[in-house]
Amino acid sequence: MKRRRIFLKILTALFSLCLLSCASTPEKKTDSVYVMVYDYGSSELMNASIFMDGKEIGKTDIYGRLMYPCDKEKEATICVKKDGYESVETKAAIKPGTVLYFKTGSGSYYAGRAEKFLDENNLPGALKMIDKALQIEERKDWHYLWEVIIRERKNDE
Repeated sequence: MKRRRIFLKILTALFSLCLLSCASTPEKKTDSVYVMVYDYGSSELMNASIFMDGKEIGKTDIYGRLMYPCDKEKEATICVKKDGYESVETKAAIKPGTVLYFKTGSGSYYAGRAEKFLDENNLPGALKMIDKALQIEERKDWHYLWEVIIRERKNDE
């Protein structure tokens, strides 16, 4: 019986402590700019670095989003970078509440498009896509695909 009383007292004290620590203080409301980054498959791009006027302002979360405090209107250059993906940059007039939406392609995306164009015998399109893939990332298999496309073009001439 004594153990039960002690346990209940401890439980009550912990519960009270929890309630007291949950008391919130009013925060100063900060307006933000919202950045959303997706790939061409409409999947969220996590850990993409976001730059404003050349300065990194943060990385996207698991949902491809970043909130950045903004209290006034201004013109800025926004850039999105992530290894394995093309960099995307735009100039925008931003103000509190602005939503910036970016889509970017990965090297794998462009290599896949190159293979699709090659299958369709669209050699200029295939070459353009594999060149984009190789600009993003140098890979032996993509160099091989580039060679195949070049040979096919020579055979067509």
